[in-house]
Amino acid sequence: MKEPVSGLTAAEDPIVPRVDGRSARWNDHRVARREELIDAAIAAIDEYGSEVGMDQIAAAARTSKPVIYRYFADKNELYRAVGKRVIARIVEALQGVPPEPEPRSLMLASIDAYLQLLDEHPQLFRFVAQNRLFGDPAAIEFNNPVADVLTFALGEQLRAIGFDPAGARPWGVAVVGFIRAASLWWLDNPEVMTRQQLTDYLGALLWGGGAGIFSLAGRDVDARPAPGVFRPI
Repeated sequence: MKEPVSGLTAAEDPIVPRVDGRSARWNDHRVARREELIDAAIAAIDEYGSEVGMDQIAAAARTSKPVIYRYFADKNELYRAVGKRVIARIVEALQGVPPEPEPRSLMLASIDAYLQLLDEHPQLFRFVAQNRLFGDPAAIEFNNPVADVLTFALGEQLRAIGFDPAGARPWGVAVVGFIRAASLWWLDNPEVMTRQQLTDYLGALLWGGGAGIFSLAGRDVDARPAPGVFRPI
């Protein structure tokens, strides 16, 4: 008979649950295998484009569709998992932008971090941004996690100049929608401008409104675009 824990009666002695080693190993395997299948789906999207099919994903994973469906309830669940991975990468890139005391530099650095991932994985970005699954209220929302990062950064800028940071939320949401729409256009028209030119162009347009806010707070800022961003005819 197990001796009671010191200070407790036998009736009060806590029962330590037994860990099923096989169940724990299966859960670990399941998580690892799901990640591998998400990796394969991303590789297939990079190779075949945003209209990739499950047969192509299975081939990239060197397995079959029935095996994939052991780990994902259906195609939609796999696609949403890919979406979460991509959005996490964008959020990580934005969070990796070094703090900039000058708001114009912060905006340009954030835009460039966003566009860098798009430049490296254009089909993956198109897959997530255009997939109708991500417009479903029950699915992951593309804009919100990215807007959260920008909202925090913009809120800190507003707080620093004595303005209510609550105004950063619509600002952050608008910035993400603006960049997202322009990015999708750029994917279809990469010959019109380079990534750096697009970064400077979007930054100049977005900074115009921001400069007005900082000017209102008494800061000496220049709302004019940098020389060369807007080229004369």
